[in-house]
Amino acid sequence: MNISGNYKTQHGELVLAQHGDNITATYQENGVCSGKLSGNKVEGIWKNKKDQGLFEWTFDGKGNFAGKYKSGIEKGPMRGKWDGKAINSTDAENNADTLVKDKVEIILSGRIPKYYFGRLKESFQDEFQEVLLMADESIETEQDFLKLLLGTTLEDKESERENFTELIPLEELEEKCPNFYSLYQEILDYDLDHFGLYDALFDTAEYWAGGNGFITFFEDDCSFQLLINGKEVIKNSNFGDFSKSVKSYHTEEAPVDEFEHNISKSLRAFIQQNSNEFGLPDDLGVGINKEGIMFCESWFTPPSFEEICDRDFSVTILHDDIIEYTYFLEVENFDLTKLLFLAHANYGDFRGNSLTTIANYLFYDNEIVLPDENWHRDKGIELEYESRDINLDFFLNG
Repeated sequence: MNISGNYKTQHGELVLAQHGDNITATYQENGVCSGKLSGNKVEGIWKNKKDQGLFEWTFDGKGNFAGKYKSGIEKGPMRGKWDGKAINSTDAENNADTLVKDKVEIILSGRIPKYYFGRLKESFQDEFQEVLLMADESIETEQDFLKLLLGTTLEDKESERENFTELIPLEELEEKCPNFYSLYQEILDYDLDHFGLYDALFDTAEYWAGGNGFITFFEDDCSFQLLINGKEVIKNSNFGDFSKSVKSYHTEEAPVDEFEHNISKSLRAFIQQNSNEFGLPDDLGVGINKEGIMFCESWFTPPSFEEICDRDFSVTILHDDIIEYTYFLEVENFDLTKLLFLAHANYGDFRGNSLTTIANYLFYDNEIVLPDENWHRDKGIELEYESRDINLDFFLNG
């Protein structure tokens, strides 16, 4: 299989070269990839100026690949999406001298919460009662046990693993709860991190634009920055101030001028293109800031989450991180007015704080854009099991 060529991806244009089974590629300004081709799949390592990690691309033989990636080169689940579509080589050569593409970086940084939503796998559900009967009296609930198990994969994992063996009799666990016992042995044998634990323990929305079961909350206290071709066009700004609307429009309204007609046309195209993956309603309203960027807040339930949108056996895990998200675009004649930030409407009751969620997702020209993550440090991980109001069903449906 010859996969050399140029590909359009969520992370900019990818230029791929094949030498036997060895694959090298470049993307964005400083991004490089190297890997091995086996059958129709490439596995390898990506690097850019801020981070590095693992990737996997599966080619369909028709000029496309479906891919995923993660930060960090240790083994673990790949939560990011990295798909590609081949660019016609003849067109690329003919237009090389005339097309000048802008390289855009949209950076959101600060203390940014990210939630993982899942549902306990059936193989573990039946063992919970036995676990609680054998556990130390300090482990009173299913949530207590899940927190204990989660701790064995986090920063203080060595002491937490000692704690686990003190509170849970392993011989009895092996006899009466073979699934939980096997999982704990897997944690020890493979030194699983918490993402690996999630994959083993919970069902989630695996094929999801936000990355396997995760939804990020960009609130009004984070910072926004925009660079075009390396030049800072919008300096670090408070995201809440930046997003303030100077105009608004709803598709239920009849456009009264050319501006509203263009917004209406753009929103209709956005709904049509993204309704299947995001479960969008037929009508949307937006606020438009002074730069012409659209900000949309609505109730919607992505179909990928419907199978786990049940309060029974539900798990919600908050990752409270100091982190930087960078959205890379490589487009001809970048247009600010083609940016749209989309937020779930129930963020206030779900988050239960005084901050406003400005966005959960970013789109450009009606296509989802996925960020690179540059993690600095965490402020904690909090797990809730079968919570009344900290769960996916409440977040999406109220």
